[in-house]
Amino acid sequence: MIKTIALRGILGLGLAALLSQAVIADDGFTQDEANTIVKEDIASAQVMAEVCPALIGKNAKFDTNITTLTQSYLADYSDKSMTLAKLQADSEYKSVLEEARQAAKETDKSEQKSVCDDVLNYEA
Repeated sequence: MIKTIALRGILGLGLAALLSQAVIADDGFTQDEANTIVKEDIASAQVMAEVCPALIGKNAKFDTNITTLTQSYLADYSDKSMTLAKLQADSEYKSVLEEARQAAKETDKSEQKSVCDDVLNYEA
């Protein structure tokens, strides 16, 4: 069962994975568990894309970094033909996305802005 985690935890883990170039491959997770982690990470990125423009303004670099983040997560999905559009039709993804949105609502704006700034300042 997926636990609802504070947005900073979800986003922090997602950003940490990107920054450290961590890979899910064979860390003792089943295929389904690894795919769920990918869905959680992508949902976190999607929520950032929804929340951050109101906090830091519309920014092309931020949009590019979110796209990079999402694509790096999709690369870890077991079905290499998976796309964001396909994923958004997945019932588990919809549930995970809704949990991430709820967590964002419960997170302090200053914490949200800090995560948004981290993504904005990320250099691939």
